[in-house]
Amino acid sequence: QTPKPTPADKNSNVSTNAAAKTKQNIKVKASTKKVKASDVGKKNAVVKKSITVKNAQGKVKYKKVKKGSSKFLTISKKGVITLKKGKYKKGTVIKIKVKVTAAGNDKYESASKTVTVKVKIK
Repeated sequence: QTPKPTPADKNSNVSTNAAAKTKQNIKVKASTKKVKASDVGKKNAVVKKSITVKNAQGKVKYKKVKKGSSKFLTISKKGVITLKKGKYKKGTVIKIKVKVTAAGNDKYESASKTVTVKVKIK
């Protein structure tokens, strides 16, 4: 049998119910970024500030979704997108699908959303 809680237990800040976590409502927005063709001719180009994440609780991680993503774009765990060097025609749009995951904490569950970032060659 479970012992009955004492008045001190009821006022405790420690939660005994593991299912009491709240669902996270993260907001993830991807934007289209432009890169000059001359910038990626000789070296890799870093695409900055292409994904914004709001209302995330816990550590945020980024992972490339292979299906629907270009092989010319990569993303780091911290969300930095890199376009591999090469010859690209002006007007070309390259897409990468990214799964953004917020780990959660003691009050919030983990949550993830998938977005598509477009990189346009100008």
